Amino acid sequence: MAKNTIKLKKYSDVIEEFVAGAAITPGMLVALNASGAVIPHGEAAGNAIPMFALEDELQGKTIDDAYAAGDPVQVWVAGRGDIVNAIAGAEIAAGDFLVSDGTGKLKPVDSAVSVNITGTVTGADAALTDLELTLEEVAGDPAGDYTGSGTGTLTATLTGTASGTAAVHAHSIVGQALAAASSGDRVAVRII
Repeated sequence: MAKNTIKLKKYSDVIEEFVAGAAITPGMLVALNASGAVIPHGEAAGNAIPMFALEDELQGKTIDDAYAAGDPVQVWVAGRGDIVNAIAGAEIAAGDFLVSDGTGKLKPVDSAVSVNITGTVTGADAALTDLELTLEEVAGDPAGDYTGSGTGTLTATLTGTASGTAAVHAHSIVGQALAAASSGDRVAVRII
């Protein structure tokens, strides 16, 4: 059943107004850019605050009327338990945990865990650049070991050891789908 509002259930009603830094459709997951304007959330499976563009009901507009760049945008900062009428960016099954697809829409969480690595190498002119890793937990392994692959460049004359830390995107899961949806459709999402 289609709903004509973005806020399907609200326990919190934190609404802020921002300037649109790009075209935004109501129901999109949005993020602040460096200028303080809102844009569609642009990092697939990246950290996200559950901020969603609302319909511009004060101007008589619906959830199908997009904001243009430069327009004032009503943004709902949804809280735990709230239910938002978001936009699916991929096939979604009821019960899927959802993350950003990188275009302001939501997609199911992949089985892979993405990590960002920063490190220090003891050596002359050492540089670790463009490192991207994808790790997957080894099935049935109680030790929590991971296998994976990645790309990047390490240029150094090593005379010592390398060390670093891994940070998993702890705040990337936005919510859980309450129903199935096809890509481009609206989906009811409970914020977690």
